[in-house]
Amino acid sequence: MRIWMEEQAGERDHFAAKITLAFAGLVAAVIALPCGIVVLALILDWPVAEVSMAACLIGVALALFFARQIGRKVHQYCTVFCQDDEGRLFAVDIRKFVGYQRGLPGFIQMLFQMQKAKTKMKKDHILERYLRQRPSLTGVETQILSVERMRPAEDGLRVRCLVEYPNKKQGKRSYLLVSGYENEGELVAAFERRLRGAVM
Repeated sequence: MRIWMEEQAGERDHFAAKITLAFAGLVAAVIALPCGIVVLALILDWPVAEVSMAACLIGVALALFFARQIGRKVHQYCTVFCQDDEGRLFAVDIRKFVGYQRGLPGFIQMLFQMQKAKTKMKKDHILERYLRQRPSLTGVETQILSVERMRPAEDGLRVRCLVEYPNKKQGKRSYLLVSGYENEGELVAAFERRLRGAVM
């Protein structure tokens, strides 16, 4: 039995606060950068229209880049991989235990609810108890049946899998194995063993 979580998901878990601060910093930077550049252009007598357009484009590019980084961090935190004693591999998405909230306050509330759900899951050993029982997490969580391909992403691997959902339906799903999981090498090896065409 193995469980792979993000390395920082310990007793002192500050995930929600960190993501909230990162998001607030991103919003402040997107507002301050163009404004600062336009003010500088006025002071230095640069062509304001051209400089404003360039500043807006730079701000949008930075917003997209950092929003993607924040999204990857949330994805990694909320995706827990488990393997039972019979070798079945499952993916648990913490976000499904959290009710959807609208707007920025709702997003922040969701972050803290995700953190609370994951802390409870770890503290109460919920996954371990499921994995020790038959039929493990089968019919409860998404099971990874096989891996179609693995390719490098920015700081990890993007994995395309054939999965079976709790309703017994099968489908294709991609997972992002971002660097930072506990015992990361074992997790990658578990996916490699399911790679189609791999020698077992």
